[in-house]
Amino acid sequence: MNNIDNIIQHLKGSNDYIVTSHISPDGDNIGSTLGIYYALKKLGKNVFYVIDDNTPQNLKFLVEDVEILTSKEFELEGYCVIALDCGDKNRICLSDTLINNAKHLTCIDHHASNDYYGNLNYIDADASSTCELVYNLLVRLEQIEQIDIIDEVIATALYTGLVTDTGNFAYSSTHPSSLEMGKELLLKGAKRDTIIQRVFQSNPYNYYKILGEALNTLDIVQNKIASICITKEMLKRNSISFNDVDGITSYTRDIENVEVGILLKEKKENEVKVSLRSKQYVDVSLIAQSFNGGGHVRAAGCTIYDSIENAKQQVLEAVLKTI
Repeated sequence: MNNIDNIIQHLKGSNDYIVTSHISPDGDNIGSTLGIYYALKKLGKNVFYVIDDNTPQNLKFLVEDVEILTSKEFELEGYCVIALDCGDKNRICLSDTLINNAKHLTCIDHHASNDYYGNLNYIDADASSTCELVYNLLVRLEQIEQIDIIDEVIATALYTGLVTDTGNFAYSSTHPSSLEMGKELLLKGAKRDTIIQRVFQSNPYNYYKILGEALNTLDIVQNKIASICITKEMLKRNSISFNDVDGITSYTRDIENVEVGILLKEKKENEVKVSLRSKQYVDVSLIAQSFNGGGHVRAAGCTIYDSIENAKQQVLEAVLKTI
């Protein structure tokens, strides 16, 4: 059950919090997590940013002043966990020990596949981003407490998540409320120019080297399905990290007549992350769910524990059944 006021009472009622998100951090992941992180600090709470993964290069500007811990580095007891933008409890990027030993788990998320795994949940699959949900929560907190919470730092974090999850307001998930939120965040001082430059206009040279190699693997099936494969050898050869090539996914979708785009990234032997995108009518979240993944109607993902060749074949067969 969604109840913002109950979550606000919980945020006020405890002292020690872990904020975290899903594996393979992205803009909405980091933006929403930082929004809650800084809000809790303003409430005088002990808050720790804990995640067992690396921040993508183009988003590091957001966390320059934040101490990010791994599960092994966190030693406190009696803490509460707030999981943001994570549609599946199994994808929370913390150790099982930290998750299971938490005295309370709150989930704030916008994935349709979310099964309300938290003790408290704020889930809205129609929201443009988890950052939009955090924005709603913080606006309500400001109303209740009669204090200013959203400052330039929080506005910048939330605006980053908003523009990355809406494709800079181009995706179908963009609603009037998203544009209104964007306006309000800009009025609060969100550093729009910095966000656009760092997120969309600062890809390293190696990104374009691997992009060229990746495009050589482009395969189009029945003029409606496009796929690109990135192997671990390609990542190593081009000296670029696993989390820094997700932007290549759009190249599979943005082809004339293509309805479904697929990016397959080999993390290690027999472990392949699959990103799925669609344009108009295919619900890729259902395809992802068939491989124990999840996501949204137009953007979803899963992990397949097989060779990248076999993973590609399995996903293609699943998409062909849907098409």
